[in-house]
Amino acid sequence: MKICIVLNGEVENYTKIRDFITKEDYDYIICADGGANHTYYMEITPDYIIGDLDSVDEKLVSYYKNTGVKFEKFPAKKDETDTELCIYLARDLKATRIDFIAALGGRIDHTITNINLLYYLKEMDIIPRIISEKEEMYIAVNEEITISGNVGDIVSVIAINGDADGVTLKNLEYPLDNYYMKYGVPIGMSNVMLSNECKVKVKKGNLIIIKNI
Repeated sequence: MKICIVLNGEVENYTKIRDFITKEDYDYIICADGGANHTYYMEITPDYIIGDLDSVDEKLVSYYKNTGVKFEKFPAKKDETDTELCIYLARDLKATRIDFIAALGGRIDHTITNINLLYYLKEMDIIPRIISEKEEMYIAVNEEITISGNVGDIVSVIAINGDADGVTLKNLEYPLDNYYMKYGVPIGMSNVMLSNECKVKVKKGNLIIIKNI
């Protein structure tokens, strides 16, 4: 089950993001509050809109209700963020993969929190990804993952949540083999894909992989 969650961060190119969402053919599209503004400008109708509804345009609430979109409204004062509530719904819908749109830009605290959600979802056994017009973000936790792209794409590999042991990079201009990557040391920055796929492996630890597109 593949689900898209649209947040309230920045979107610079609605056409590009709309084409991506359309191509992915998601089973469900969920908007976190003001994310509904983005889907409206992309002429996409979500399945759910969730949150305290303090960021979505009031006129759009009526518009989406008339199109049959399901709303779940919560009080502004709550322990969970709107994004967390969307994740809980996606989990209940049996999501196996979740893509976040409009997760970056705007307030830096929101951006950092959204990136950290990649790890949160991995703990739920859900494969997460963040998509923007400029980058795709993945996480590897004690595993090997394959990144698809094009020759010449820039890929950065960053240790998070501590050091990463046994880092191996294949099909990249600067390979690594069973490398001990120190947290905070930027050795994995700005690598280059040599083929349409590259492989990132970590034996023990967590890596954020960012492919610039």
